[in-house]
Amino acid sequence: MGAHSVTVRQTVTGARLFEVAGAASGSAEKADALAAKMREVLNPEDVRVSRPVKTAEVRITGLDDSVTPEEVVAAVARSGECPPDRVRAGDIRTDATGLGAVWVRCPVASAKKIALAGEVKVGWVAARVKLLQPRALRCFRCLEKGHVRAKCTSAADRSGLCYRCGQPGHKAAQCSAALNCCLCSAAGKPAGHRLGGGACGMPTSTAKKAGKRSSKPAGVTSQPPQAGSSATDSRSGTVAGGMDCQ
Repeated sequence: MGAHSVTVRQTVTGARLFEVAGAASGSAEKADALAAKMREVLNPEDVRVSRPVKTAEVRITGLDDSVTPEEVVAAVARSGECPPDRVRAGDIRTDATGLGAVWVRCPVASAKKIALAGEVKVGWVAARVKLLQPRALRCFRCLEKGHVRAKCTSAADRSGLCYRCGQPGHKAAQCSAALNCCLCSAAGKPAGHRLGGGACGMPTSTAKKAGKRSSKPAGVTSQPPQAGSSATDSRSGTVAGGMDCQ
């Protein structure tokens, strides 16, 4: 496959990350080939192989009623010049303007490209694009920041709680109850806000401080570039596999 050597390291979830060195244009294809070969020779019941890429998040607004998430994915892939399978779009929801808005995750280079343009054509609409700040690393079990489920040592299991009201049995997208952050409420702090919102006063967990050097998940950029900035990645191609079982 032309990959003479790789660098191996362990991610915060316990998976093995193989980095193929070289220029971005060449190592990406080699990493794709390595991932395909690993899927061919390894038992999928024992090992899950993925091909991670560094991503960023954008919010696309001003969508008309006819637009579907699939059309948003196709538009971002076309304008950002990336494969459609590298683009993920959430549900389209109505915002305060009465028009559709959707969250999209895509490769950093694609996010930069459409964010610099300021808009992306979806159907016949020139929808607005905003590059979002990176989300904090958050455990899906205890919901505290700074570590992942595999490294969680908390006695509290809040995995079934709503991010909006802090009650079990539903998700925030379907919730219309009063705002109540379950973390701030448990700590005796003002809790009239959504979990992780700007008013949330919960600090990073102690688990984050204990494992600080391994806190960034593989394949995810910790600081998506702002419009007008530049970013390069000399390591480029990465393949993750091995112990990332759920």
